[in-house]
Order: sequence, then structure tokens, then C-alpha cells
Amino acid sequence: MGQIYGVNTQTYFRLPEEDRQAIRQSYQAQAQPQADNDDAPTVTLAATTPVEATTPQQAVQAIHAMPVPDNSDLAGMPSYAASSVYESRAQTYNQTRLDAAQAALDRLAPQRSDYDSLNGATASYEYGQATQYFDSNLYVQELRRIVDEAGTQPNSIPTYLTDTPPSADPQSVPLPQMQGALALLGVELPANATPDQIAAGYQILATVPDDMLGTLINPGSQVTYNTGAGGISTPSFIPVRGEAGVTVEGKVELSDVQTGVNFEQTQQFRMSVQTQGEAGIDFGRTPIGTLYKWADRLGQLPESVRALSDSSPVLSRIVRGLPVSGSYHEFSGARLTYEAVVTPQQGAQLADGELEAAPNPLAPLDMPTGTSVLIRGQSLEGSTWEASYKAFTAGGTHTELDGLGFGVRRLEGSMVEVYAGPVQTVENEMFLGLGRQGTAAIGIASEYKSETQDMSIARIDLSTSEGQAAYQQFMSSGRVPDWTPPGVPQAGTTSIYTGEHASFIGVQLGGLEIGGSSDSQLTVTRTTWQDGSIEQRNTYALGDNHVSDVSFSIGADGKPIDAQTQWRVVLGNYDPALTSYLSDAYNGDASQPSSYGSFDGGQHVQLSFSSAELMQLRDQARDSVRELQGQDKLDAIDRDPVVAFGMEESLAAATTSEEVYRVVSNDFYQSQMAESLLGMSLQTGRGVPGQIAIRDAG
Repeated sequence: MGQIYGVNTQTYFRLPEEDRQAIRQSYQAQAQPQADNDDAPTVTLAATTPVEATTPQQAVQAIHAMPVPDNSDLAGMPSYAASSVYESRAQTYNQTRLDAAQAALDRLAPQRSDYDSLNGATASYEYGQATQYFDSNLYVQELRRIVDEAGTQPNSIPTYLTDTPPSADPQSVPLPQMQGALALLGVELPANATPDQIAAGYQILATVPDDMLGTLINPGSQVTYNTGAGGISTPSFIPVRGEAGVTVEGKVELSDVQTGVNFEQTQQFRMSVQTQGEAGIDFGRTPIGTLYKWADRLGQLPESVRALSDSSPVLSRIVRGLPVSGSYHEFSGARLTYEAVVTPQQGAQLADGELEAAPNPLAPLDMPTGTSVLIRGQSLEGSTWEASYKAFTAGGTHTELDGLGFGVRRLEGSMVEVYAGPVQTVENEMFLGLGRQGTAAIGIASEYKSETQDMSIARIDLSTSEGQAAYQQFMSSGRVPDWTPPGVPQAGTTSIYTGEHASFIGVQLGGLEIGGSSDSQLTVTRTTWQDGSIEQRNTYALGDNHVSDVSFSIGADGKPIDAQTQWRVVLGNYDPALTSYLSDAYNGDASQPSSYGSFDGGQHVQLSFSSAELMQLRDQARDSVRELQGQDKLDAIDRDPVVAFGMEESLAAATTSEEVYRVVSNDFYQSQMAESLLGMSLQTGRGVPGQIAIRDAG
């Protein structure tokens, strides 16, 4: 559809003449700086441009220094016209950032031709190492984030690049985003909405808390809103101030894609609404104290005011405030949480704001296999504190939640798993550094969450009428079948413990983080079926690309079923050269050609073992150590396992299958595992025990 002066043509000619004149003037003012140079770019780069950058860090700094379009001239326009102009400017600005970041990535990335002077295998290895180092560079990751951000959100300018706070003016929200935000609130605008209907839509949006306007969720990020619902406080001029209030907080987050057992790729999607009442105290410098300090520094403080303040201890304390500022609050309330495990395809839809892609327990057979949903209703209580001295800041939050949860997991075929029961959660957050967390700070942040679920559980076959009736009863009453009638093959109880830890060290500027981060999750699930048999699964995920998984069963007679015990390690996006080493180690036939060079790009690798195969791996390691270093070295390791150095010797020192697996699954050995296992295979002349599965990560 055509545009005139950056506005939809039909919209432009429906406007009154005075509005059309304002749009013309705004458009001409925006274009004026380029009048003397037709070839000038729409957005002028900083003095050091991305083209001149010789390192990823310089490229990031140059891109973030690009001037943001000035939209102050849109204030007097009708909202729908201003939205169209804003969107056009944002698209141009974001495309410039995307092109600059992508060009920097292409230019600065290692080139295979740089290693042509080396022999083929060495050149490939060195090029792979250089590429891996380049990919791990934090500024390279930031350039890729800019490309993704500018490509997926082309119609809006990131708030962390503007001088305004992250709260938004509803009238400045582009029309498509306004329609999406209203849809989340249950209000659907017609496809061909009239100007009056659009204006009414913006009026509705104006009643929503500002922070809720961030409705677009991207993988690895979250959007929150927090609004007060009333409260009281003591006057602000008192150094120690008490206050009480009620707040409503919402959060929506979508995790990155994680590769799990059998290369199952999933994401976690969470939505929560929390209502809480809180009371506490704030202490520190007062507004009067701030004015007093700057007036004194600028030499504008009258002597009469200084004398009056110094003559009264009470007034002096009020004016000067306390040397340390901070707060302590206690709160209680309730939280409702919707948590789903989704496929990457569903995650992409959710990232586009299509909430209908989330798993729906009312339509369980429409849920993809492996996806699940858990809904919790919990009461909460906790406390939060913060203390600052000069530029130093420390703070923390402790929250305890107790309530009930129920959920559905889609299994193979027509089978679903339902569960319900009490849920207890503990959350802790901590920050230590310079500045203010969430605004502009440098320091260390850590979050830890532990949760225990004690659920009744049942597996229901929805291909049978009895199973359908049992599922409907569960949905209407929340009661899980506690026996196995027709349509319910299994029933029992399950206990699930989950521990999540995330840490960050680096710089935070609004929504931008530059630094190092680490996150991990431990899940222990123990299910006891009605016949007395037990299934247990322990899963530990470190980041998105390293998963350790152990599953075992105990029969109804109380004896372990060794044949059902499985030990797995999943290495996501593994280096292609190292993947070839692992492949050759499992092949074990030195007469066959090496697989080196047969893998292109990152690979997903899964190693699987039985308990017996783990002990065979230990024996192979001992044979390799003996042949390379002699029996004396092996005896020394047996006498004191502490002297074991490296993966091979650590395997030789193990005495149980659990200890062998602890070495194999240790992420510390992730990069050297391939070379160690290949060396053992070549030294002993036999393949590594166990199974290997490889899938291209692309």
C-alpha cells in the first residue's frame, strides 16, 4: 500500500488539512539534513564507524553510538499518523544497525584461507579453534544479538538505546504492536479499523501499566510489569521512612533452546501474575539533603541557611541524611504461574506474540509429543533489602511459596500423563557491585530457586472412552486417578525436586548485559507406581549445551533392574573436529579411514552407557595407562586417587560405575574428552564401549 510523507496514503488523505500540514513539515524537517548530500545515509554513524572497527568490541561500541532518531516532533500529531512515521524511522534505524553488525561479523570472522600455509588436517583444526574462540567472544555474541534484535523487532527502537526510561507512552506504540497488546487483553480490533476505533484502542491501552506494553518476548529474555495499587508512607524529608503498599507484578519469559536426551529440543515458557502487600522502611539521603549538597558545592548556599542547619542536631541530620542508604521490606501475597515446555516451533510463535501456540490442557492431543504444562497457585511471603554506600550497592530478595499445582504432559501416541499435588518453592536473589541493578551497574548477580513437588500421577489412554472420561474428571475436579481402571494403565505418586541456579558477572545497562553468565538446573524425579515399582531419573543441565541424564528402575520386589539403567551425556553444538575424534574412538578400527572433515559445523552428540559398559570403559583406561606409563603409575593411582591427572587417569582411578560416569559427564573434561577417548582407543586397539549418536546441529 502506498505512502506519502512516510504515512499510509489513505490515512493521510482522511486527515484534516492542519494535520496533513504538520506531517509535511515533520517529514521535511527529518529529511533536511540530507539535502546537501543525496548519498548520505539515513542514520549518521559515530566518529569511529563499524566499517573502521578492527575488533568486535570497537564494532559494538560504534553501533551503540549511532544516534537514535529524534521523534520529539511527533508529539503534536494524531496517534495513528505518529505511529506510522515512528515505525518508518525505526525500520530505517534498525536496518542500519543490522547491516553494520552483520558486516562486522562477516569481515572480522576467521577465514579458512588464513590457514592455507598449513597442511590440510592442521589447517582445519586451527581454523576450527579460531572460529570457536571467535564465537565465544562476548562482543561477537553482542553483534549477533543486535542482528537478531533488529531483524525480529524492526518496528521499534530498543528502550536501552534511548534516554527515556523503559516505561512507554501508549500513543507512541506502533499500530501493529498496539493491536497485539490489545489482543493479549482480549480486545480484538477489526482488520480495517476506523480512525475512531484505533483512537479507542489507544485509550484502552493507556489504562494498562506502562511496563506491560513490552509484549514481545524473545528467546532468552523476559518482560515484566509492576504497578502500585495503593499505599501509605511517611514524608520524604525524614531520613528513615516507613511505608506500606500493595503491588501487582507480572512476568513473561521464554528461555533459549536446550538440547536434551535423544536430541529433544525444547524451550521453557512462563507467565506469572503476583499480587503482594508489603511494608518496610527506607533510609538514607533526603531530597532536601541532595539540594543542600549541590547548593553547597556550587557556592550557592546562604550562610544563614548553613548556620541554621549547623545549630540544630535534628535539622542537621534531616538535611544531611545518612551516610548509607537502603531499604528493607517484608511482603506477602499470592502468585499464579503458567509454565510450559514447548518445541522450538512453538517458541518461535510465542516470540511473535502468538499465545495460542502455548500448550492447552483442554486440548491435550493437540499438544506436540514431549511438551507439557504446569499451573501453580501459591501463597507467598518474603523479604527484600538493599544498601548503598557511595557507588557500592548490595541487595537481596528471599521468597517462600506454598500451594498446589496440576499439569499435563503429552506422551507418545494417545497417552497423556496428568499430575496434581502440593508445590513448595524457595527463591533467592543477590546482587553486589557498583551502580544500581537493572539500571546501570557492574557487579555480580546470582539467582537460586529450589522447588519440591509431591504429586499424584497417572497415565491415561485418550483413545479409549474410559480414558477420556477419566481425563475429563481430572480437568473438572483436579483429582488424579489413584487406581488403574480401564483407560488408565498406570497410577501412583511422584516426587520432583528442581534446583535452578543462574549467575552473571559484568555490566548491565538497562536491558543490555555484557559479561559472562552461567546457569544450571538439576531435576530429580522419583515415581512410585501402584504395583510398587519405582522409576527414577536425575537430569543435570549446564547451560543449553551440556546435559547429564541417569535413569533407573526398581522392580515391585524391591530389586534394581540393571538392564533398564541408562547413563547419558549430551553435548550440544559440539565442535566438528572433536566430533570426528569421538566417532573414530567408538569405531575402534584403525584400518578404516578417519571421519575427520566429514562433519560440517556444530554437532549434537549423545553418549550412552549401561553400568557394565562404564566399568569396561574404566578397564580400558587402566589398560591404556599401564601401556603408556607402566604398572607403577597404575599402582600409584590405586594407592592415592588424588594423584590422577587428566580424564584418562581419572577414569582409571574410578572404582564404581557412578565414579566413571562422574568423570565422563564432568563438563570440565568436555573439550578434552574426544582426544582422551580417541587416544585410549588407539592405544588399546579397541573401540570405546557404549553407544554414540550424532546429529547435525544445523
